[in-house]
Amino acid sequence: MIEKMKFSQKKEAEKNVLIIRDEIDRVLTHARIASDAAAHLLAGQCDAATQTGIRKIVATTPDIRTVSLLRGNEIYCSSVFGAQYFRLAAQSTPPAGFSLMDGNALTPYRSLLIYHAVHAGKSVMVGIDGYYLQYKLKINDRRTDYQMTLNGLTLNAAGQVLTHRDPTASLRYFSPEYQYQISANPVAPVSPNLLLKDIWHEEKSGVFLTFLLSALLSTFTSKTLSQRNTLLFMLEKALDKNELIPFIQPIIEAESGNTVGGEVLMRWKHPQRGHIPPDQFIPLAEQNGLITRITQSGLRHVADALNSAGIIPARDMTLFFNVSAADFINHDLLEECREFRRKTPLSGWQIGLEITEREPVEDTHVAQALCKRLDALGVQISIDDFGTGNSNYRYLMQFRPHYIKIDKVFTSGIETDASKEAIVRNIIAIAQDMRCMTIAEGVETASQKEKLAEMGATHFQGFFFSKPVEIATFFQNTRNPLP
Repeated sequence: MIEKMKFSQKKEAEKNVLIIRDEIDRVLTHARIASDAAAHLLAGQCDAATQTGIRKIVATTPDIRTVSLLRGNEIYCSSVFGAQYFRLAAQSTPPAGFSLMDGNALTPYRSLLIYHAVHAGKSVMVGIDGYYLQYKLKINDRRTDYQMTLNGLTLNAAGQVLTHRDPTASLRYFSPEYQYQISANPVAPVSPNLLLKDIWHEEKSGVFLTFLLSALLSTFTSKTLSQRNTLLFMLEKALDKNELIPFIQPIIEAESGNTVGGEVLMRWKHPQRGHIPPDQFIPLAEQNGLITRITQSGLRHVADALNSAGIIPARDMTLFFNVSAADFINHDLLEECREFRRKTPLSGWQIGLEITEREPVEDTHVAQALCKRLDALGVQISIDDFGTGNSNYRYLMQFRPHYIKIDKVFTSGIETDASKEAIVRNIIAIAQDMRCMTIAEGVETASQKEKLAEMGATHFQGFFFSKPVEIATFFQNTRNPLP
């Protein structure tokens, strides 16, 4: 029986390796397409038309994070920094073709793949976020670990770039077109659940099944009892009991200094464990299909609070709720927004949805139809943490947002960091070209605020103005401008 399971697992791994190879081939093909599209721009200077051209390539080509133009080892034009010059050290200049890297100056702790195409002394360098490749390697197979090896470096499903490949891998498949390798290594070859399923469907051996069930019963009971103390189990119960409560961090209009909205952030205070940080339970919810319930809980809590308080603001207020890829696979989100509208008619409170960067939102017919109906309902879209994770130029084309949020990784220390200033100036310029507003996150000092205002940021969010507060406190603060 175990041998049959091993054979089945191998067949499943072989199928998945081919799927992964085809998906990564498609990503690498997009890099070549982007490079070919940018080649004609090498003939000119890094003027406004060239910068618009390379940003359009990034925006319209799937999976692409950056496009840069080089003379020798000097970057003279890029989709991120515009016309700023950067000289690459000889050992840091990627060779022609595809290369894996464990990070760069912009994102030193995030892997990326570079495609470098040389054209008579000049070259185009296309960057692909390693997250896209990592996402392909995370195929739904918990029994097997998949890795990609290119030019002696290996990328695993955790996003790490290793200088060696796994010598124990049982399967290795090469890409004939791009000369990289996908390897598969079993990490959980046999489990009681899989064995039980195999026996039930193939052997139907009643005597052995009865014996096996009795042998597993004590283990199952023990695990079930211990599960009650796990964070996932507690989170499910917390959602059932409405223990997660919304806090709101104000969003400030730069020009007037008025509070014009807020970001709704769900907080969890466990009866025994106390406050549990969002960075512990939000990823857990995303991994286990609970994130849509958290979105629903936030919308319902806030709508009920607004309905009960009966507060009509002096000006329109937009409350932004975080949504993820899971919210775009059906129309449940639309129904929740409609219910919010029904509970708060003509109140001056508007709905905003912040699309998070952690998991990619696929551009499906369902997602497209949902976005159109949300727009018709008056729901405003914001791209969260622009420039990180999946929040890139593709999202600008896909969602046509009302707001772009500038991540605090770029606003922190912007007063003295020329690279961050260049990035933020380009993000603001893109937003202005697309006629959408910007929200600068992580504003903690007056000097940050002044610098960002001078650069053209339209809105602020951060501890300089207020930490996230309970709904009642937020209602009170909206009556007066914050300092």
